Amino acid sequence: MQQGNQQHIAHVNVAVFRYPPGDPRVQPFFDAVPRINAMAESSPGFVWRETRDEEEARAADLFGVPNLAIALSVWEDVESLRNFVYRSAHADFLRQRTDWFGPWDGPNKALWFVDQGHQPSVEEAKHRLNWLHHHGDGDVAFGFAAAAVQQR
Repeated sequence: MQQGNQQHIAHVNVAVFRYPPGDPRVQPFFDAVPRINAMAESSPGFVWRETRDEEEARAADLFGVPNLAIALSVWEDVESLRNFVYRSAHADFLRQRTDWFGPWDGPNKALWFVDQGHQPSVEEAKHRLNWLHHHGDGDVAFGFAAAAVQQR
């Protein structure tokens, strides 16, 4: 199926810091966040990202994981998101993730279709990650590898 004009792609990515915020071993991550966020916001296809600190704090409670980092965003299409994640300067940042983040039980990212204008909640993102963990790629949630077959 072809993706409808009224649909965008939502993306969540979660990770657990190896060390608590403020530790010098994770400070390079925090120092780079404003630059990476600005790069995302100026990327072709970017629509929205969660920017409220209280949502990240609530995510740690909701997931039951201290020192949780969450990125929640919406893009016009999978290709725009893929270009930002893997084909921009963000890819250099991504290669350093094991310096800052430890193991995660299950999928740490999920994609799903949303109606234009919809801003997904942390609860919705958790549901999509859990669904992907228990059921694998499908209409409810999928990973980048399955994104090509999920285009509707």
